Amino acid sequence: MSFPFKPKIIGWETTKRCNFQCLHCGTPAGAPRENELNLEECLSLCDQIAELGCEVLTLSGGEPLMHPHWDKIAIRLKEKGVEPYMISNGYYLEENVDRMCSTPLRRIGLSLDGNARIHNEIRQNPESYERAVRGAKRARDKGIKVGVVSHVSRMNLDSLDEMYSLFCQIPIDFWQVQITFMAGRMKEHTDSVLAPEDLPRVAQFLEKVRAEKKIMVCAGDNLGYYSRYDIADKPWKGCHAGRWVLGIESDGTLKGCLSLPGEFREGNIRQKSLRELWEDRNLFKLNRYFEPEDLGPHCRDCEKKLDCRAGCKVTAFCTTGSAFDNPYCLYRVEKSIPS
Repeated sequence: MSFPFKPKIIGWETTKRCNFQCLHCGTPAGAPRENELNLEECLSLCDQIAELGCEVLTLSGGEPLMHPHWDKIAIRLKEKGVEPYMISNGYYLEENVDRMCSTPLRRIGLSLDGNARIHNEIRQNPESYERAVRGAKRARDKGIKVGVVSHVSRMNLDSLDEMYSLFCQIPIDFWQVQITFMAGRMKEHTDSVLAPEDLPRVAQFLEKVRAEKKIMVCAGDNLGYYSRYDIADKPWKGCHAGRWVLGIESDGTLKGCLSLPGEFREGNIRQKSLRELWEDRNLFKLNRYFEPEDLGPHCRDCEKKLDCRAGCKVTAFCTTGSAFDNPYCLYRVEKSIPS
């Protein structure tokens, strides 16, 4: 009998090394982890990833363009039938476009979180915005699809319209908007975290720009759920971490989702094979064995609870200390607002 879950989508932190110290970074990145995977281990992991049936893998970080072998990893993944994507801060993109064109990597998401002034403040680097935009333009000129992933907080909530205008001018191919959760360095800036009551404002904005169809716009998985506003293409069917999604840290440690905090580490590929860990029924219990009785006070009486399962587990846990109690829910907030 085949195993009921498959990691169709994987996020791989190729290195924790990063050239920025972003105010909202959930990792938080900077220095590399001790004993990160070497090239031989990375290529072996690529083979194991393909054997488990992964369809799409996003090379992440840290900053993946600072990994010396990101191109070799992308090539190996594609050779094995896995589509490689990348999420980058864009600082080194322009100088790496030709190298990227020598690989099968044809889609990259850039982290842009405001106009130049706000973005540079968040990144704590005065050149970060300009260099990312230059890289985006050169990549698109070379046939690479370029999108933007933005984290919304009180730092940039008032700039969403301006951000949309700027991104359309670059232009970009897609824009994913998600909320910043209280993890990593964001714990030092709690006054900048959105309140649940701020969510309808973000949803209204997304519905407006999606209707314009200038660029493809969608909400990230932690901005939901079951909203009266048109913010996503598909209905929410619960967090997929550990069921259809897998996160891999740069030293080979596994989590159900790369954004989950350290409390949810499940094992390391240096001790057991990827298949052994993934198919261990004692691991990844967070979402595989859901019971409605696990839900906390924000969710237990909701009529959507069996489908929703408390939404994004990262947002829930970082807010309440429970992966099954999530106050960041548009459905709940909107019910308290007259139609």
